[in-house]
Amino acid sequence: MLRNTRVLNRASVIGAAVATLGLALSGCSRSQSANLALDNALAASGAHKESVVPFAGNITIDGGSPGDMGVVRTLVVLWDTKNPPKGMPFYAACDEDGTFEFHTYDRADGVPTGNYAVCFVQLEGGLRIGGPSGWRGKDRLNNLCSDPDKNKEDKDLVVDLSHKGNSDWHYDLKIAGREPVENPGANAIKALH
Repeated sequence: MLRNTRVLNRASVIGAAVATLGLALSGCSRSQSANLALDNALAASGAHKESVVPFAGNITIDGGSPGDMGVVRTLVVLWDTKNPPKGMPFYAACDEDGTFEFHTYDRADGVPTGNYAVCFVQLEGGLRIGGPSGWRGKDRLNNLCSDPDKNKEDKDLVVDLSHKGNSDWHYDLKIAGREPVENPGANAIKALH
């Protein structure tokens, strides 16, 4: 009887190991299938997978984190200075502590290579049930950091991501005591969808 229990236990352990290995391998093949599906979809539309580089970091506002503002989020926006976007520019929402990371094809993989003006806005929005999703409304940063045409003239707000990215950018936005921009420029970020 004891011998059968050992055989049963050994068989159970081997069976569990085979099942675990099978699950691990199927997880890998799912990831490969997702990449293959993306490549196939891009090829079918006549597009190709662009080279991406990391762009992530942290922002503070007047030395402190943006904090939890409910439905208002601090957004980091990248405006391609050489090829301005025809639609929405790349953007990422900051966490409460100010961390941000950009995603194109995979989590935190970054953005397509390029030269970007970095803009910042605090807008209300997000996913809405029964209504339009996106970010809009009054910029709680008073339009001080939302204009790519202005920001591309500030060397601290221009990033060259032509060859390699970086995941430890830090921006400290100085907002307190500055006069709001009442009439932001034509390309100023006013809404993101």
